[in-house]
Amino acid sequence: MAFSLAASLSRQSKFALSRHSSRILPMTTILQPPPRCFSSTVVSPSTENDDNNNNNFDNFYDVTIVGGGVVGSSLAHLINRRMPSLKVAVLESRECAPSQPSIDRVPHPRSYALSPASLQVLGDSVVSRLPLGHYDSMQVWQAKSPSVLTFTARDLDADPSKATYLGACCEDQPIVATLWEELMKSPSTERITNARLKSLQTGHPSALAMAELEDGTEIQTPVMIGADGGNSWVRKSSGISKIGGDYEQSALTFTVSLRDSMTRRAFQRYLDDGGPMALLPTFSSNHAVVVWSAIPEVLARWKDAPEEDFVAYLNECLQEGPQRVPSLLEGTVGNSSGSGILTNLVYGTERVLDTLHYGLAMASQHPDPTFQVPPRIEGVVSPKFTFPLSCYQSTSYTKGRVALVGDAAHTVHPMAGQGLNLGLGDVATLVSCLEKAHRAGMDLSSFLHEYDSNRHRSVSISLGGIHTLQRMFRAQNVPVQHIKTFGMNMIQNVGPLRRQLAVAAAHGIAL
Repeated sequence: MAFSLAASLSRQSKFALSRHSSRILPMTTILQPPPRCFSSTVVSPSTENDDNNNNNFDNFYDVTIVGGGVVGSSLAHLINRRMPSLKVAVLESRECAPSQPSIDRVPHPRSYALSPASLQVLGDSVVSRLPLGHYDSMQVWQAKSPSVLTFTARDLDADPSKATYLGACCEDQPIVATLWEELMKSPSTERITNARLKSLQTGHPSALAMAELEDGTEIQTPVMIGADGGNSWVRKSSGISKIGGDYEQSALTFTVSLRDSMTRRAFQRYLDDGGPMALLPTFSSNHAVVVWSAIPEVLARWKDAPEEDFVAYLNECLQEGPQRVPSLLEGTVGNSSGSGILTNLVYGTERVLDTLHYGLAMASQHPDPTFQVPPRIEGVVSPKFTFPLSCYQSTSYTKGRVALVGDAAHTVHPMAGQGLNLGLGDVATLVSCLEKAHRAGMDLSSFLHEYDSNRHRSVSISLGGIHTLQRMFRAQNVPVQHIKTFGMNMIQNVGPLRRQLAVAAAHGIAL
């Protein structure tokens, strides 16, 4: 299960108008179902899939992928593994192929928490060469609550002997560089750098899609895939709109050095304002990545604060353990207008809730201790990066011969860390649909509608779960605190429910 970090506002989130064919709609609407450079001159390798003699056109490809990041490169790599006879083009706007970072380095904060299912999509030839920070468990707790939610690798499999890890963290650059190195080994895959698209024509369903680059190169393809990020050129050129909005929140991420070695456990604590702060493992046991979400004003203040003060605050947030839930009578003491009968009733209710909270919390301590104090942070050893948080979904993931994957199709609140995991889930489903058509000798676009319906439904469930969690943890009134505490304790103690949530998250469905 992968997770990052998200933030909550103390007020209702307001969705802002997005440019490029976006509409403001309620969230419920969204939920409805050494460097080597290449010339942009395309060389067409031979192919077995020329039913319509389209390979007479020099720049014909069975599949054309716009975007050579993690999702686009993973898609090309999986197609090559499953259907090696297909000609694939990967169009990337950067000028050179990505290079591997130096071995002796501080881990970069631009990292992902990858689920076991996502690592399977990347494949052994890639994963075996990545600098991973594995974690066997994930600890979630919140301020002003005695409850601790702990997921372990054993929750992913009924047979504990088969459980190896819960997830792994890795930087972006090594993943992309390793994928490109794998693609360079494939004679049927062309990597075209410095490729900037000028136009896209999808035309009649019986006609091939035609893309023109700014240098005049034209490419014909039966399947055009947009893996070009949240501001997708392919999505906009295809006339596909997106709905959703901004959370008016940002995330701050950076790498820290640790006093003690990082255990194989990831940590996430929801702070008083509802925004979570996560401490994630890296390939270096003496370093970790922090991801903290909050309103931009709070992050800006701490981002520019003296490092000594900043580190002290980080440790204060992460070193605090479970706490008592605030009293339901908070604010009523000394209020002479308060009813004595009502006060006694509230007091009695509170005692019942205390029994439930602390009884369940104590029960969850057996057989394994559920709370570990995270290692102390010694200093910030990387630049600090901020990025805005939003939630958008394309109204459709396909249109004619065009399909969208990853952030081009959906951008999610990073609370459950499902952004890249959902994108790699898109990759797995789309390749299965392409393979189904390929094996049947049909047009490769024949089953794109199945990809659309399957992934749109699955991602909508994830968006709904993430949005609900975001709103729930943002609420800080005392009754809601009791409800959250009771819910977390129930999940921790009801094994089947906890395991179901762990399995769902590990397969790209949000908690």
